[in-house]
Amino acid sequence: MLSMIGNTPVVNESNVFLKLEYFNPTGSHKDRTAYYMLKSAYEKELRNGGTVIEYTSGNTGISVAWASKMLGLKSIILVPEGTSVMKVKLIKLFGGEIVRVPPDVDGHEYAEKLATETGGIFLQQRKNKANYLAHYETTGPEILRQVKDFDVFVMGAGTGGTVYGVGKYLKEKRNMRIVMLMPKGSYAQEYLTGKKIEEKDREIMEGFTYHSLSKHIERAISEKIVDEIKWVSSEESIAGMKKLWTLGIPGGPTSGANYYYARRYQKSGLKVVTLVPDQISRYPHLLEELII
Repeated sequence: MLSMIGNTPVVNESNVFLKLEYFNPTGSHKDRTAYYMLKSAYEKELRNGGTVIEYTSGNTGISVAWASKMLGLKSIILVPEGTSVMKVKLIKLFGGEIVRVPPDVDGHEYAEKLATETGGIFLQQRKNKANYLAHYETTGPEILRQVKDFDVFVMGAGTGGTVYGVGKYLKEKRNMRIVMLMPKGSYAQEYLTGKKIEEKDREIMEGFTYHSLSKHIERAISEKIVDEIKWVSSEESIAGMKKLWTLGIPGGPTSGANYYYARRYQKSGLKVVTLVPDQISRYPHLLEELII
């Protein structure tokens, strides 16, 4: 099963090349990240039966639980209160133990404390080099093998591992334009632009970074891997998802945002590559909004 990670297909929709990452075993590109992080931890510190811990509200938790099960490891996944019921059920299905984190508790500090108490390994995807290396060593090379001619790579940033890893690889090979998407009205936007944002204008979008910048995003910016940052709204994400659905592609929120902005660049005559990281089935609360 682990050997089935990666080598996902690409479809060309009028010079927007969509890499369908939901063809990975658990249905998202985070299978790559989880496997790389676990493989690195296994080689250095873990043994069969060891415990891995991660704090996440996204697809990483599902992928870590699944990959841990494949490797004979125990997984403890910390999730913020309010995390999608579907995601929590999938984590449990793959053998992960769920620990809910109240809003007033720092999830990363809680995970570090739990790792100390249990003798487990806190994977820390926001800092873990294996996160971006998964995409530098697999996703990036796959893209260049599958798409011979393109100008721009567009990707929404959660931990930033994908946009940094793929972007770094593509810059080294072809020095093309890399566009990073981040949520409009987020604390991250406030930090990067230095402009105060009113609370009423803040949006929380699943799959995107919101409160702070990970090490991967900081490096992508400081190393000039990213050429442009676009601030995407939930309305644009929904519009992109609707367009994907007309193509028969059931992408989630990040997929919708990626496609929405990829089309913008395509309309100016550029050839664009982007990812469809996961499926809308992970976000059942959005299904009603997508009915056309």
